[in-house]
Amino acid sequence: MKSSGRTGIIVAGALGGALLGALFAWLISKSDEEEGASLGLADYFQLGIGVLTLARQFGAMVGKKD
Repeated sequence: MKSSGRTGIIVAGALGGALLGALFAWLISKSDEEEGASLGLADYFQLGIGVLTLARQFGAMVGKKD
């Protein structure tokens, strides 16, 4: 893989991670303002693990060469 392609992948991953982090922070701050049923810290942790697992599976699928 060319270094420019690798750099693009790293930048895309960093931007995706920043977006996910901002989304989780927004969800947590929003749940503090509202009353009623809300997600706990363990729920957000499980959601994050699920997203990372999905990304790993997608990476393995893309990395396969026939």
